[in-house]
Amino acid sequence: MAVVKNNLVVDGLSGKLGKNIVFRQRNGKTIVSTSPVFSNTKTEKQENHRKRFTKAVRYAQVQMADPVFGEKYRLAAKARGLMTPNNLAIQDYLRPPVIENLEVKGYHGEIGDEIIVEAFDDLEVEKVAVEIYHGDGSLVEKGLACKNGNEFEWHYASTVANSEFSGDRILVKAFDHPGNETYMEIVLS
Repeated sequence: MAVVKNNLVVDGLSGKLGKNIVFRQRNGKTIVSTSPVFSNTKTEKQENHRKRFTKAVRYAQVQMADPVFGEKYRLAAKARGLMTPNNLAIQDYLRPPVIENLEVKGYHGEIGDEIIVEAFDDLEVEKVAVEIYHGDGSLVEKGLACKNGNEFEWHYASTVANSEFSGDRILVKAFDHPGNETYMEIVLS
């Protein structure tokens, strides 16, 4: 792939030239590349990806028609300046949220102890759920974390006294608007 600069002949050109060269326009630049070669046979993985992408396109169409979420995607795309709101909605559908950090230093098994979660998404994280399990797998407590002034930081205050917390497991799940879910787990020492 080559990017054409200051060439009056091909500036703004797009399409196929002969059988081997393709001109494309991206962000005001002319890109020159070889023609893609396509196979008529598709693997199961390719077919599954195509179906998932079709669902993502449908999701984006519905979101753009929604006054609330359509505006959220428009504002987020404008702030980033890199993509259309429709492309951002497709990307949001295809990618789950990311849990960047799970801070459990403040948890000592007492009521009110705080667990802090940093979670990000293409548009926004809808909710963060926290579950605490004993080492044997029995549930100690679960609930939803709340935002605490920071768009990416979620806080959960424990509601159950848990004096035997060593070896317990804390499971955190983050959900986005399209319904994607991701999780992170820590075993307490």
